[in-house]
Amino acid sequence: MNINSCSVPRSLWMRALSQVSVTEIKAVVESVINEFSVSYKSLPQSGLGVLQTKDTAMYEPYFLGEFPVAISWVVLTNSSGQAFEGAAQLMGDDENVASLFAVCDAILAHNLMGCDKLADLVELGEFKFSQEMSARKAMLGSTAVDFSLLGMTEEEEKSA
Repeated sequence: MNINSCSVPRSLWMRALSQVSVTEIKAVVESVINEFSVSYKSLPQSGLGVLQTKDTAMYEPYFLGEFPVAISWVVLTNSSGQAFEGAAQLMGDDENVASLFAVCDAILAHNLMGCDKLADLVELGEFKFSQEMSARKAMLGSTAVDFSLLGMTEEEEKSA
């Protein structure tokens, strides 16, 4: 098995790639895709996913809502007949982006040509994601409310 050049775990590749410009990803993929024959293991699809949960009182299931989902599963075959699979499942409705990300998954998972450039993009995307999460946490922290004084009597407040 090939040692992967990407430090980001595979389970986070799609999230990280979603933070990077699709044109940058396309440029890397187009530079190496001519070396492979691309076929679909299953046709790309898009549709709606439904999130279901149970209420806490009666434990009856109900639907929280719908969200768009696009999936793609590709096979890259090189000139010597070796096949490399990749797949992507995204929250979005663009089957083409899902197919592009599936090709990226195959390239990264099997350390194919262009893997280093894609790994750099994945790491850039993960960095952008962590920056965004830090900014969100800072905003959330600045709006924190201290409820510990609620319900105290005037005498308790004076001693606190």
